[in-house]
Amino acid sequence: MLSYSACIVKHFLPSRLYIFAKTLPFPRVLPYNRHMEFKYFKNMLVISGVKPFDLEKCCTCGQAFRWVKTHMRVQAGLFDECGLPDAEASLAFAGVIRGRAVLVMQSDDSLIVTPCAKGEAQLFIDYFDLKRDYSAVEAALAADERLRVCLPGSSGIRVFNQEPFEALISFIISANNNIKRISGIIDRLCSLAGEKLPVRYFSDCAAADCDFGKSSEVFAFPTPERIAALSEDELKQIGAGYRAPYIIKSAKRIADGYDLEKLRSLPTAEGYGLEKLRDMPLDAARKELLTFYGVGPKVADCILLFSLGHADAFPVDVWIERAMTELYFSDPSTSGTPAARPAPAKSEIQAAARSIGKLSGIVQQYIFFYARNQKLGT
Repeated sequence: MLSYSACIVKHFLPSRLYIFAKTLPFPRVLPYNRHMEFKYFKNMLVISGVKPFDLEKCCTCGQAFRWVKTHMRVQAGLFDECGLPDAEASLAFAGVIRGRAVLVMQSDDSLIVTPCAKGEAQLFIDYFDLKRDYSAVEAALAADERLRVCLPGSSGIRVFNQEPFEALISFIISANNNIKRISGIIDRLCSLAGEKLPVRYFSDCAAADCDFGKSSEVFAFPTPERIAALSEDELKQIGAGYRAPYIIKSAKRIADGYDLEKLRSLPTAEGYGLEKLRDMPLDAARKELLTFYGVGPKVADCILLFSLGHADAFPVDVWIERAMTELYFSDPSTSGTPAARPAPAKSEIQAAARSIGKLSGIVQQYIFFYARNQKLGT
């Protein structure tokens, strides 16, 4: 017999949804990360108390497309003064955050960003969403009878707060595409129309070799005006294909004065300073984004989640569809048989997502990793 709380959930969700014995104990708002501290060291920013955080998972999960994985050899004693263990080799990611070419490394519970001038810490703390304590989500996942299977391979995932215009164009490019091709198109777009950026990783403290692959040149994401001035042929030559007119029309709309920031809706938390931002309900923000050329429901939800702070936006791609079918719409008593897994409608998946609550978009990232790691449906 279902518990009383489970019966309440079943009443409001699709009849085909198989209910877990307990409702989800997910918080409505992530608590403030009281363990996080930061300090400046030469031209580096060292942020401690970041766990749960896994830099590689965050940079390769498909939420951002401009992070390049690199291995580097660090000069002996480089980190001694800031209390971090010495390492001859380190995994790092080179990328661009709001017009700054940066190199980011993780050392256990610390994140190292270079270059970073004094006064710029907040920019990077906000981008990596380090003020919020994701351990509350992971504890809820561990306690949930359905979703706890998602946690082992996905712990440390975090939702980046990206620049909205870059997210708009990037996710228009992402439609019917894979991560490798998306990254390539965006890199070529930046080389075509973006401003070349100075690269000053460790400029005054001499780290050793960094291998950035084919080129060490780094470009800013182009402005709306520069993209709007491109021709469809120019965009097609870099691989944009049928998306070329969508990219130009959406860029022109922003260049003409449309403000994407008005779609932002972030939860207020102690010390987070978000109460000044304008709120817009998720459905209204999604409806507004759907008026842009090339933006469908999945692309809209990606933009809302990964750049506009809507933690309840729940993008549904093929991996999420497979995972949600298994986790929410499969009868446990017949698990593993094709008949037990009828494909639910997108509306049914979104209804199941709403049962998770205000942090369903963040939970979606854990579900995505589970689906990809398990290679569901392949």
